Amino acid sequence: MSKYLSKEEIKQWRSSLEKITLEEYAKKLGKILEEEKQTSDIIDIVMQNEKRLYTSRENNSAKQNILKVAKKSIEKQEEILENTSDSTFKQVKSMLTCKKPLTAREDAVLAHFVENKGEIVYAKDLAMILEIPTDYVYKYIKNLRTKISQDILENATKGGYVFKL
Repeated sequence: MSKYLSKEEIKQWRSSLEKITLEEYAKKLGKILEEEKQTSDIIDIVMQNEKRLYTSRENNSAKQNILKVAKKSIEKQEEILENTSDSTFKQVKSMLTCKKPLTAREDAVLAHFVENKGEIVYAKDLAMILEIPTDYVYKYIKNLRTKISQDILENATKGGYVFKL
């Protein structure tokens, strides 16, 4: 019997329902993990350092991309808030009583409902305004319903929502 985990034992660990690490699983069986084998190939020895440099550069570029997306979303939220500074929206919002403060996107959703008061508003329209997938819009509508004390959002018979105040 070898002192290292076999491929079959690793497969058993992956399919097991126990939530333990591979190292813990190896200890449980009284075995150890096989460490990386030493190589005598010049290419592998030289390229090992290059791989590390490449992955760190790749991680930095991914972080930069995430930061760019985050900045764009913040700018978009600020733009939405600037566009919703309509006087009628401010009036309606000051008649409304909220249990909790609204987020920027919830504010934008409410502003769109106020603009289309008494008309059917569909989730796909809100998704286009917020530039998010339609599935996420339902979360904001649900949050609006829970945060606003009055029952002002009603389901339309043909789908969508109607703002009544």
